Amino acid sequence: MHTQPLFELEDPKEIERLVRAYPLATLIASTSGGLEANLLPLEWSDDGERVRLRGHVARAHSMSQGCADGCRVLAVFQSPNAYISPRWYVNGQRSGRLAPSWNYAAVEARGCIRFIEDSQWLLRHLRALTAFQEAQREAPWSLEDASPSFVEEAARRLVGFEIDVEQLAGKRFLSQQRTQADRHSLIRHLSLERAGSARELASLIVP
Repeated sequence: MHTQPLFELEDPKEIERLVRAYPLATLIASTSGGLEANLLPLEWSDDGERVRLRGHVARAHSMSQGCADGCRVLAVFQSPNAYISPRWYVNGQRSGRLAPSWNYAAVEARGCIRFIEDSQWLLRHLRALTAFQEAQREAPWSLEDASPSFVEEAARRLVGFEIDVEQLAGKRFLSQQRTQADRHSLIRHLSLERAGSARELASLIVP
């Protein structure tokens, strides 16, 4: 991921927060059939020594069929994003030296994948993945709310995996290069957009 120093996200805690906030990753793997990209929710795990990403796919999934243990993968996590109109900039209108842009934040994680044939591991992973997403709800749902036989049957159709993360990189392209007046203007205009992603992006911009 090409990143200029101004936009580089280096704080490990900020990277973790971004991944946890937007866990649906684009997971790219080199399989026996060539490059393959899949959208998969991934669980962040950090034991203080190594970051791991945990996930699962159906046993019949093309990735579990064509991606061997040790296969190198790239996971890309992305915040909501939005188009930025040059008309929203306060400065530079007279010079005409303005161009449209796109604002976003993203994290990429590189490492090797390892498939896990362990029903208890899989259930712990599914509980953790669900619990994190349900935590802020008034009446959070958990696996215990489902029929045990249904959970067992579903788990048999799944296989888990872990990615031992070897390299993490983050990027915040949120108009840091613009003036404070410009950023305030962007926040105001994005907050008025019809797209929910634009309004959510507005909350990520630092005025």
